[in-house]
Amino acid sequence: MENNNIKSHSVLLYNTQNIDAQLLKAGFSIRKKEYQRIWKDIQTSKMTHPETHYLIQGVRGAGKTTLLSRLSYEVAEDKKLSEWLIPILLNEEEYGILSLFTFWLRIAEKLAEYDAQLYSELFQQVLSLDDDAVVAWELIQHYLDKSKQKIIVFVDNLGELFKDFDKVEHAQLREVLSLHPHIRLIGGSSQSLEAHFDVSAPFYQFFKLINLKSIDETEMHELLRSLATQTGEEAVKTIEEIITEYPERIEAVRRLTDGVPRTIVLLFQIIMEGAKESSYAYLEETIDKTTPLYKHRMDDLSRQQKAIVHVIAMNWDAMSTKEIAEQTRLPSKTVSAQLVKLQQQWIVDKIETNTKNHLYIIKERFFNIWYLMRYGNQTDKRRVLWLTRFLESWHSKEELNFKLIDLAIPYMDINEGEGYTLAKPKEIYVNALLASKFIDESFKESVNTVLKPYYNNLIENKHKEVFSKNLIDLLNKLDEDDYITTKKSLENLLELNVGIANYLNCLEMIFRYSDNQNLKEIVMDKVWNKSIENGTSYVALILKIMNSNYQSFNELGRFITEKLKIKEVRKEGVGLFIFTTHIKLWFDDFEGFNKNIRMLKKTKFNIDYNPIDSVFLEKLLLLLIKKDQLEIVYGLMNEFSHLKEQFKPMYYAVVFLLKDERHQEYLRMGSELQGTVDEILQKVEEFRVKYA
Repeated sequence: MENNNIKSHSVLLYNTQNIDAQLLKAGFSIRKKEYQRIWKDIQTSKMTHPETHYLIQGVRGAGKTTLLSRLSYEVAEDKKLSEWLIPILLNEEEYGILSLFTFWLRIAEKLAEYDAQLYSELFQQVLSLDDDAVVAWELIQHYLDKSKQKIIVFVDNLGELFKDFDKVEHAQLREVLSLHPHIRLIGGSSQSLEAHFDVSAPFYQFFKLINLKSIDETEMHELLRSLATQTGEEAVKTIEEIITEYPERIEAVRRLTDGVPRTIVLLFQIIMEGAKESSYAYLEETIDKTTPLYKHRMDDLSRQQKAIVHVIAMNWDAMSTKEIAEQTRLPSKTVSAQLVKLQQQWIVDKIETNTKNHLYIIKERFFNIWYLMRYGNQTDKRRVLWLTRFLESWHSKEELNFKLIDLAIPYMDINEGEGYTLAKPKEIYVNALLASKFIDESFKESVNTVLKPYYNNLIENKHKEVFSKNLIDLLNKLDEDDYITTKKSLENLLELNVGIANYLNCLEMIFRYSDNQNLKEIVMDKVWNKSIENGTSYVALILKIMNSNYQSFNELGRFITEKLKIKEVRKEGVGLFIFTTHIKLWFDDFEGFNKNIRMLKKTKFNIDYNPIDSVFLEKLLLLLIKKDQLEIVYGLMNEFSHLKEQFKPMYYAVVFLLKDERHQEYLRMGSELQGTVDEILQKVEEFRVKYA
């Protein structure tokens, strides 16, 4: 039985001109600024004189076709404009237009479709002409004058259209658009319009350019929500859950796909097909769905262009002409000539350097990732996996910890019309978890708070209120300067089993209100002994210490480091060794730090498949950058190339901060990394200001 509340329909990836006008307007959630800018101009213009003509530029899938359609529909529905202005929306692919004459013929045909009574005779007259573009336009102009109407023509793929016109036709069209107020042109192009930038061409700097940039995270959420609203209630629930619970996963894909709306629509379809456990899973399926589009793009290239694109794509980062020539075994002049054509086709981007050796990179970053995933070897695919892992961990600092906690928390779902309800396990099972000594009391408290509305007799920590009261008493005693009484009060307080989080609060209070090292060590010893009771608490504590700038937490880190007394990396594990190295660096113990680094090098940093070790190393590298130890990070990443790939955003942050010739290496970076690198640099700057 059909649910009347669901407005389900298929989401179109291509040919969005075929979408119903009301449906397209309802789902128009991005490119609003660009739309308002052009629409305001159209709405206020009387076209008594030749008007400004627009060219909307953006990569394939950026939203050009949807924007043109939206503007066309708005003109048609505006009561005042529609009295005298006729919108003509040409198809995205107009295979019948091969010359300026056939362009005018198509305009005449569209006018006849719009109003047969006024323009069917015009169409027949133009059809009978012998390919005379000048006469064709004169006829269109005559009929428009007679009906006191004007036309606004929306042309997608304007670059493709212009390619089929010769120089004379370009000049004739320029003359019409420049001198006649009867027509206005709004075009779109997914390639650089050579005619606009060629100083010798008739259309040199003729159009007002509107560039469609990558959509940001907020715009992505708006687009996903809009698509979900059009699809149905279940889709809305699913998207809200993804945005709320796992925003870092879809944000990682947005960055990797360079914020192209069409790819976000693909991502929406994948989400609707079922849950994915990571950004990489979304990425793999998105790649699979874009294969027909990208394979067609490669098939359209010449053999030399394919070879050049292959080399640049496999390198991922930007390359010089010399480097490309060496790897393709093509002459440098041939490579240079083909690179110019590939730039015009918006497949390759040129990055100018402070020398003559400019760099070239695949323009659409997701196309590059698709190529690596489809044609690369296992090492190349692993590079994409490493980058995805980095982005995912960067945007969810404690995700690993939360996943471990979630194992102890029964699954919550949402039933229609009933709000939040619990898919209940038996109460005896929940209480068994709450009674376990292997789960930290802080975690238990969180679980209890969530589940209490759904159960009658959950086990609660009876010590919690007593702890709060005793902590206040302890703070009062700290002022009494009676060490023996204060120490006894502290020991009594710590006998209450209330979890590491509460003990850490106690530690912070003592650091604030007392200089007594013995009291501090009593609490730190308690935290240490409690944390080693289970692995979850242990990892959570170490992550908390590495994330924190509190003096109490840093001293606790030093205290734990002395307790561990790690001497061998392999025996104790890379993660804990990295943690102790981090603490030594924090306290500027460079002798101990360098000793640890030398030992770590012997392990070759082989942490590829250990997510915890990877998180620890990420934090160590970030602290090195914050402390201006750029040479150490740069040296490690060049000595162990897999670190450069695994932590690529950090590598580019480092070369950006280097002020010698290595700074130029930053120009090789793909745009998909820009946001993450900016965030790293911002954190570094915040650290410098705070600890100057």
